[in-house]
Amino acid sequence: MKPTYYVLLLAVVLYGCMPLKSVQNYQSTIPSLGVIGKRNGSFITKGFQQVGFPKLTTPIALTATELPFSKNSFKEYQQLKTQRGEQVEVNYDDSLKVKPKYLRLQVLDKIALTAQLNQGVNTEVRSYLEKDAQCKIVSEIAVYTHPMLVDQLLHAKSIFLNTGITGELEIQFVNKKKKERFALSKRDIFSYGLMSFCWGEDVYGNAKVNTLSTNGNCPEGTEKSAHKLADTKSYLKL
Repeated sequence: MKPTYYVLLLAVVLYGCMPLKSVQNYQSTIPSLGVIGKRNGSFITKGFQQVGFPKLTTPIALTATELPFSKNSFKEYQQLKTQRGEQVEVNYDDSLKVKPKYLRLQVLDKIALTAQLNQGVNTEVRSYLEKDAQCKIVSEIAVYTHPMLVDQLLHAKSIFLNTGITGELEIQFVNKKKKERFALSKRDIFSYGLMSFCWGEDVYGNAKVNTLSTNGNCPEGTEKSAHKLADTKSYLKL
């Protein structure tokens, strides 16, 4: 067989494997609320590459909102369920007057989260983030889950993100003076939103997270990359 045929055969085999690789990566890269990582936008795989998560010594306030499915949000949900080989539990039609709904959980207190990131327990997290400016934190998720749980969250006195007894991040909520919790990894998260880090310096000249940006733009006096702080320092010295 000529070398050209070997090349063509290899191309066919690789093309046939692409959908499987995409499915496997997609399953393992739908992130939970509060985790840190970056989007993977390569040709073969598309998803989220998780690198870690912060330790929260105090809970971070969240908001819960029930929203009707749109064409786009239903497509995301349907795609995820199909790729996982699971049954689609939502019947959606754009002509329906009353559309099925999903739950959006979102970080409410960005100031408290920023303060937590700058604490000593998260020194290793910050050190990693300083080296990789592409990393972001998951600030909101869209989830379709059991109606009873949705009702509990919507009527909860407070909802927050916290570090559980196992060290993993979990959602906790207070309902009728009783604190309850559930693990994010066990829920049907089908979409997510990210916040990027904006860097500044503390009184000692060390890099710290000044604020979190939802639109990717950092306010004046901060930098998207911690490395730029050192570059600015060197420029001013000149």
